[in-house]
Amino acid sequence: MHTQTHALIGAYCFGRRNPALVTAGAFGGVVPDLPMFGIVAALMAAGRPGRQIFGHDYFQPWWQATNGLSHSFILWSLALVFALAARRAKPAKLWPALCIACAAGGLAHAFIDFLCHRDDAHMHFWPVSSWRFVSPVSYYDPAHFGRPAMIVEALLGLAMAVRLGWRSQRRWSRALLVLVSLPYLVVLALVPARAEAPGDVGDVVPLGRFDSGSSAWTIVSIDKKVPLTRYMLVRSGNMTVVEARADRSQALFVRDVDLALDQTPILCWRWRVARVIDAADIYTKKGDDQAARVLVGLSLPRGSMSLGTRVKLAMGRARFGKLLPDGALNYVWDNKAPIGTIVPNAFTDRARMIVIQSGNAHAGAWVSERRDLAADMKSQFGTMAGRMALIALATDADNTGGMAQASYADLHLVRRGAPCQFQT
Repeated sequence: MHTQTHALIGAYCFGRRNPALVTAGAFGGVVPDLPMFGIVAALMAAGRPGRQIFGHDYFQPWWQATNGLSHSFILWSLALVFALAARRAKPAKLWPALCIACAAGGLAHAFIDFLCHRDDAHMHFWPVSSWRFVSPVSYYDPAHFGRPAMIVEALLGLAMAVRLGWRSQRRWSRALLVLVSLPYLVVLALVPARAEAPGDVGDVVPLGRFDSGSSAWTIVSIDKKVPLTRYMLVRSGNMTVVEARADRSQALFVRDVDLALDQTPILCWRWRVARVIDAADIYTKKGDDQAARVLVGLSLPRGSMSLGTRVKLAMGRARFGKLLPDGALNYVWDNKAPIGTIVPNAFTDRARMIVIQSGNAHAGAWVSERRDLAADMKSQFGTMAGRMALIALATDADNTGGMAQASYADLHLVRRGAPCQFQT
């Protein structure tokens, strides 16, 4: 949920009609997000663009550790226990009750975030564990119940603001509650009328046309011990594109979607590489690097997978989460494998590596691609009933210890038989 909603929950649930406790509960609801506000303010003051802050910096280990501490169930529970012990020792004092309201507000904030964060999930048991719960529900992402979640939050926030305003006798606090309520009114006015991310109908479904930014995309690390590939929005001619630069690094630039492929199964995109990675070898783990790769994660029907496969996937997701979909189609620009080569990924047979460009013959030039996802899903996983669960860009050079640079643009889906709608 948004920070003001956490503040309202802390004030409403733990204030007990006492103005001092209301303030303490609201403050506790805000505290877990204060480090984030401070970091964002400092980075913006240093001239860091917002898309880099939330698309790259946010996922750095130091920031994730900070979030883990400020949202830790362990630390907030200890704070609440100590506050309860202090009240028992000094029942006549006010400050233990204020500490209880504050700690309860912070713990409620952490618990609610635990239930409604996906890609930006926190390490709620930090510093004891770095485990994250990837919730099926996102408080903002339309691909994961974001629209109903925003509506529920707005209704809940308005109800609490009204009740708190009714209890309050101070004009300034009522004015503050009115101000806090305005975003909820905007959400209720606009969200029901908005489209639900890319839909399952229409002649063209945009996925990565970056002129309007990349807010739906996030940088996700596969191995926390390896440096991240850099993904940046840059201008190339009249296009805004994603430029990837790998220096013995890896990371995915990912967007979650939830799309059927029966109406718009054709994936179109443009890409460019500076040159291929000479030491790469698509057949081995040691050489599993590509200068450019477009990954499509699939959600497949249970009946198309054996029990053993489902068990292995469940175990793998405990570590990799959404990065281990039911199946994945990887369209790669390889260094030497012939175009048309299709092999299992060196690390998992649930991912297929499909070579559609090879070598340096077209390096330095934009190349347009078109691929039938439904046909590839049928040939590789034996079903036409799956859905597209995510799309990712990857420029990796960690296994070979090399360097690579690539650009990606104009990702979209079209109907079978329809031309790609590349922007001019």
